[in-house]
Amino acid sequence: MQEWFSNNIGTILAGVIVLVIVAAIIIGMIRRKKSGKPVIDCGGECSKCGGGCSHSSGNSGAYDIPVSAAEKGMFRTVIGIDGMMCSMCESHMNDCIRNNFDVKRVISSFKKGETVVLSKEPLDEEKTKDEIGKIGYKVISFASSRI
Repeated sequence: MQEWFSNNIGTILAGVIVLVIVAAIIIGMIRRKKSGKPVIDCGGECSKCGGGCSHSSGNSGAYDIPVSAAEKGMFRTVIGIDGMMCSMCESHMNDCIRNNFDVKRVISSFKKGETVVLSKEPLDEEKTKDEIGKIGYKVISFASSRI
């Protein structure tokens, strides 16, 4: 028995280290959940998109589309959206806008509850509301201006 133990001490130590790391990760996840912060994955229970989304997004809540000289004279439309819960919702919203309108750029933020669109022509407000409604979200504000 002692010989087996001495021959496998490295494996045993590696196993103990892995267990300690896994335990620390689980404890951290439990603490985040108790504090109300997103853990890692919402598990696909977002109210609208139903996708397996991650609540962290590189651009969520911290954006304002910078405008280049070539984009001067275009229209900037800020659409207030009710129902975006995650980065997957942002992606669905961006795809909806790109697929239904001729736009230069679009970026959404579930944290701010809005989508910002740059386009050569102003977006049709009623069509925008209809298309966004078809994917399960509601337009709560719509403002367009020339930049």
